[in-house]
Formats: sequence, C-alpha cells, structure tokens
Amino acid sequence: MQVQAQPYIKLVQANMDLFTQFSTSPEVSEQASTNASQLFQQASQSAMKLMQSSAFTRLVQGMLKNYTEFLTEVSQGAMQAMSQGQAQLASGMQQATAEVIDAAEVRGRRAR
Repeated sequence: MQVQAQPYIKLVQANMDLFTQFSTSPEVSEQASTNASQLFQQASQSAMKLMQSSAFTRLVQGMLKNYTEFLTEVSQGAMQAMSQGQAQLASGMQQATAEVIDAAEVRGRRAR
C-alpha cells in the first residue's frame, strides 16, 4: 500500500515546496507588503503582475514537471502490477495444465 501511495505523497510534497518558494519569493513578498487598501483596489492589477512574474512561471513549470513525474510513476506502477498479474496467471495455467496431464497419465496407467 505504501509503494502505491508514494507517487501521490511525492506529488504533494513537491507541490508544497513550489508553493513555499512562490509565496516566499521577493516578488510575492513585495506585493503582500503593500498597503491593504491598495491591494484591495489593485487586486486585478496585482494578480496580473504576479501571473506575469518569473516566480509564477517557475510555479507553473514546476507543477507541470511534478504532474509529469507523477503520471509517469503511476503508469509505471500500473504496468508493473499488470505484468505481475499476467505472470501469475500464466504460472497458474501451467500448473493447472500439468495437473490435468498428471491426472490423465494416472488414469491411463490404471486402465491398463
């Protein structure tokens, strides 16, 4: 269970690191320290400035990277699970076939 949850945990931790970096960047700190009434009046302008900032660009790029890694890890885990399931199924079929052959041989010997 822990191995299956690892990509999710890694994604959350990586995104929290990015949000921390974003919120503590000089650009965001400068905007946050502005007078509260000015922030209210200029909310849309501030949001646009933040979205155009390099800090926001790094946030978006980092999140895209994190989600790409997350999807890669989840798909690799699914592929591993599928291949293990196929191997177990093949092994079970071989064992069942061997048992049927053995039973047929035993019946053949008894019939003689």
